[in-house]
Amino acid sequence: MQDGRGSADSLQTEYRPDIDGLRAVAVLSVIAYHLMPKLLPGGYLGVDIFFVLSGYLITNVIYHEALGGKFSIARFYERRIRRIMPALLFLLIVVSTIAIALLLPIDLKGYAKSVFATLAFVANIYFWGDTGYFTQAAGEKPLLHVWSLGVEEQFYIIFPLLVVLCVRWRRSALLPLTSALVLLSLMANILADRVGEGGGAFYFLPTRAWELGSGALLVMAPSARIANFWVRHTLALLAAVFLIASLCFKEASLDGFVPTALWVVLGSTLAVYLGSTGGSWLTLGLSKSALVWVGLISYSLYLWHWPILVFTRYYFVQTSLSTVEAAMAVLLTFALATLSWRYVERPFRNRSMKIGTVLVWVACGCMVPAIASVAILAYHGLPSRFNEDTERIASAVRAEYGCSLNERIPFGALGACPMFLPSHNPADATVALLGNSHAQMYAPLVSDILRVNNEKGILVPLSGCRPMPDLNDSLKCMALAAKNLSAIEALPGIHVVIVATTWDPPMYTPTGEVPKGSGSQYLIESLDRLIKNLKQHGKTVVLIGPILPPDSDFASIVARQIAFRHKIDEPLFAPESTFIAKQGYVIAHYASRDDIVFIRPDRIQCNLARCDYIRDGESLFADDSHIVEAALRLFRPVFEPGLKQAFLLKNLPTGM
Repeated sequence: MQDGRGSADSLQTEYRPDIDGLRAVAVLSVIAYHLMPKLLPGGYLGVDIFFVLSGYLITNVIYHEALGGKFSIARFYERRIRRIMPALLFLLIVVSTIAIALLLPIDLKGYAKSVFATLAFVANIYFWGDTGYFTQAAGEKPLLHVWSLGVEEQFYIIFPLLVVLCVRWRRSALLPLTSALVLLSLMANILADRVGEGGGAFYFLPTRAWELGSGALLVMAPSARIANFWVRHTLALLAAVFLIASLCFKEASLDGFVPTALWVVLGSTLAVYLGSTGGSWLTLGLSKSALVWVGLISYSLYLWHWPILVFTRYYFVQTSLSTVEAAMAVLLTFALATLSWRYVERPFRNRSMKIGTVLVWVACGCMVPAIASVAILAYHGLPSRFNEDTERIASAVRAEYGCSLNERIPFGALGACPMFLPSHNPADATVALLGNSHAQMYAPLVSDILRVNNEKGILVPLSGCRPMPDLNDSLKCMALAAKNLSAIEALPGIHVVIVATTWDPPMYTPTGEVPKGSGSQYLIESLDRLIKNLKQHGKTVVLIGPILPPDSDFASIVARQIAFRHKIDEPLFAPESTFIAKQGYVIAHYASRDDIVFIRPDRIQCNLARCDYIRDGESLFADDSHIVEAALRLFRPVFEPGLKQAFLLKNLPTGM
C-alpha cells in the first residue's frame, strides 16, 4: 500500500486490481445516478458495492492478523484514521467555506449540524431524522452522501471485536455467528422497508450490516480454486447480470419481498469471490488500467462529486444540469479527487508519516469546520450575509410548523401534540385537529384561537397520509388513519374535530387499487364518509378548504434568485381562475353544506382575481405547498369566526 494502491487496510494482503475496478464501477454508478437518475436508475446502489468491498477487505486484514496473533485495536484504528480522516477533513474545510458563501440561513444551519454528525460518524442517523435520501430537499444537503461513512464506521466499532474474540476463544463459531448476524440484518432490512417509517432501512446499521457482512463471509468461508473453465465463466456472467440489472433497473426487488440491494450485493460478492478463486473474464475486465485508476481515487471521487453537484444546482437555482454543466461538474470532480488522492490521501496513508503527526493534523482539521459550525449556529445561519430582500424571503424557507417527535404525547397511531392543553392529557381536550402536514401547518393559529376561547385541543398529525381510512396514499396510511380516527372517536370530551388535508386526489382504495374516473370525486366521497362517521359519534366537524400552492420550493427559489442576482422567473402569483378550475367543484360542494363549518383560506390568499404566493415582500409559502408560520396571522379573519361558530355548535345535536 505504500504505492497508494488497494485498500488502506490491506497492508498484509495481496493487491487485487479487480477490486479497484469494482470500486470504479461503484463510484461511477453513484455519480451517474446523481447526475442523471433516469440514465442509471439503480446507480445509487453503487454504495452497496462499496459496503461489500469494505467488509471483504477489512475483515481480511482483521481475520488474518487475529489468526497470527498480531491484531491490535490501536493499529486497526490508526489505519482507519489514515484512510478516512485526512481526505474527509480536507473536504469539510473547503465545503464549509463554500457553504458559508452560498447557503441560505436555514440551509447553512442544517449544514452546520450535518458537520457535527459527520465528525461523530453518525451522519446516517442525522439524515434519517432530517430528510429522505430520495426527496427534493436531499439535493440541497452538501454532506448527505457521508451517511455511508457513518454506517461503515459504526460497523467497525463492533465487528473487529467479534472477529478477534471468536478467533481467540472459539474459531469455529465465527462463521456461523457471522452468518446468523447477516441473516438477522437482512430480515431487519426487509421488515423495516415494509413497515418502517422515514427510511430507517436505508440509513441504519442494523439494516445495512448484512451487506458488509456478505463481504466478511467471503474471508471466513472455506474457498478453493474453481478449476472448471465453464463454471468460472458462467458464474462471472451471473455476477455481471446481477450487477447490470441492479444498476440499470430501479427497484428490481421482487415487489418488496427482498431488498432492492440484494442483487447488487450478490453480484459484487460473486465478483470478489471469483477474483480470489481463479479469476474469470469479469476479473480481467475489472482489472483494466482505466478502471483501476478510477478505483484508486474512488474515495475522493465519492467525497467530492456530491457537494459539487449540490452547490452547482444551488447557485444556478435548478434541479438538474445541462449536458455542458454536467460535463464541467464531472471534470471538476475528477480534478479535485485526483489532487485529494495525490496530495492528501497518499501522504497520510504512507507509514513514513508518524501517527503522532497524523493525529495533530487530524485534530486541527476537525477544529476548523467544528468552530465554523458553532459560529453558524450561534449566529442563526449568518443572515447578514445577504441583502434585506433576500433575508426577508429566506426567513420563510421551511418555516412552517410541524409537530416534532419530542413534543408528542401518546395518542392514536403516531402520537399527538398539545394545543393549549396544559395537562398534556388527551382526555382533557375538547378539540382535535386531524390531518396531514396541511393540518399541522395551521396548528399555531388554531392553538391561539383555542387559548382565546378557553378550549383545549390536540393536534393529531399524520405526515404524508390523509385523514381518511378508506382512501389514502397507501394501504399503510389507511391503517394509520383508522387508528387516529378510532382514538378521536373514543374520547367523549372531544366535541369539535377540525379536518385538513391536501386536495390532490389520493391514490389507493382499501383493495390497493387506483381509483378510475374523477379523482376529485373519489376524494370528496371519502371525506364525506369521514365527516359522516365523526358526526355519528357526536362531533362537530370543521373542514379547512384548499389553497393554491406554488408547487415549487417557492421561498428558497426566489431567495436564491435575488441573492445570486438571477432573473426572478418564479411566478409570484397565479390567476384565480387557475384555482377555480382546480378546486371549484370542491368549494361548491362543501360551501353549500350547512351541517359542517367550512373554512376557506383561499379567500385570504386570492383577491383581485389572483392568488398570491408572496405579499408585502414576504413569502406566504415555506416550500412547495405549506404556509409559513409567520404568515398565519393573515388567515385569522377566516379561521376565528369559523371556529367560534363550531364552539357554539359543539353542545347542540349534530344530526347525520
